[in-house]
Amino acid sequence: MKHSHCVALLLILLTGTPVLGKTVTIKKVGEFPLFVALSPDGRHAYVTSYGTGELIEVDLKARALTRAVPVGVAPLGVALAPGGKSAFVACRDSGTVAVVDLESFRVEADIKVGAAPNAIAIDPRGYRAYITNYGRTKEGLLHIIDIQERRVLGTMKMGTSPIAVAVSPTTELVYVVNGGSSDVWVVDPAQQAVTKRIPVGDNPDGIAMTPNGERAFVSNSQSNDLSVIDTKLGSVLVTVPVGKSPFGVAVSPDGKRVFVVNTLSRNVSSLPADLSSLQVVNFGVEKGPVGIQVAPDGRTIVVVNEQSHSLSVVDVF
Repeated sequence: MKHSHCVALLLILLTGTPVLGKTVTIKKVGEFPLFVALSPDGRHAYVTSYGTGELIEVDLKARALTRAVPVGVAPLGVALAPGGKSAFVACRDSGTVAVVDLESFRVEADIKVGAAPNAIAIDPRGYRAYITNYGRTKEGLLHIIDIQERRVLGTMKMGTSPIAVAVSPTTELVYVVNGGSSDVWVVDPAQQAVTKRIPVGDNPDGIAMTPNGERAFVSNSQSNDLSVIDTKLGSVLVTVPVGKSPFGVAVSPDGKRVFVVNTLSRNVSSLPADLSSLQVVNFGVEKGPVGIQVAPDGRTIVVVNEQSHSLSVVDVF
C-alpha cells in the first residue's frame, strides 16, 4: 500500500473524517445538468441535461463524455434499474418517463404520466419505480410504475410540490419530500396509503437513506440544514446546520457518511451518518452544484454542477 494511502487510512481510523484526494472537473456536460446516477461498477455516470433534453453518459475513468440520447423536454431525475441495464428519466415538460436501454443507448419506452414529473426512485428488487410529480394544482402526485411492463400501476395525491423520493432498502416504504409543505410523507406502496407525515426544515429538496434503512437524511434549502429522520420512530432525531441552499444528498455505500450539496455555498458538506460527531467537513466544487452520488466502492464522489455545466469527480479515502 502506498504511504499516502496508509496515512489516509490512519486518519480515518483516528478521526472518522474522510480524506480528500484529487478533484477532477469534467467540463461541457450538456447544458444545465442536474441529476446523476452511477453504473453498478462505478465506471459510468448518467447525467440529465436539462437544457438539451438529453441523457449523457460519462466515462469516469477516461474523464470523457461517451454517448448522449434525446429523452424528452426538461429532463430531471434519473435512476437505474437494479443490474444497471436501463435508466428511467423523468422529463418534466414532456410529462413522460423515458426508459433508456443503456447497452444500445436508445429510448425503448416513453411512459406518459402527465403534468410535471421530476424525481425517481426504484425499489431494491427492481419491480417498481416511484415518480414524484409537481402536478398542475397545489396537490402533487406520486406515480407507481411497473418496471417490466412499462406502465403506470397507480397514482396517489401527495403534498405540495413533491420534489424528491427515496425507497427504504429494507421495508420498501416510500419517502416523499414535499417542498411546499415542508414535510416527508411515508407511503405504503402495497396499500397505496400514506402512513406518516414527518415535519422537517424549510423547503426540503433532497433525500437519501442509509443501506440499513434506519435513517433518512433530508436537505432543507431555506433553513440551510439537514434533518435526520429515525425511520423506526418516524420522527426527526436532530437537525444539523450545513451550507447555503442544500440540495442533493447521498450516503456512502457502507452507510458511514452522508454528503450534502450546498448550491449557493458551492461546496459539499459531510458528516458521520451515525451522528457520532456533528462536526461537518466541507469541500469545494464548481459553480451551482446540485446532484450528487457516491461510487459503489465508496472512494469517489460525483457532483453535478448546473451553472458551470460540469461534473466534479472527487477522490476520498
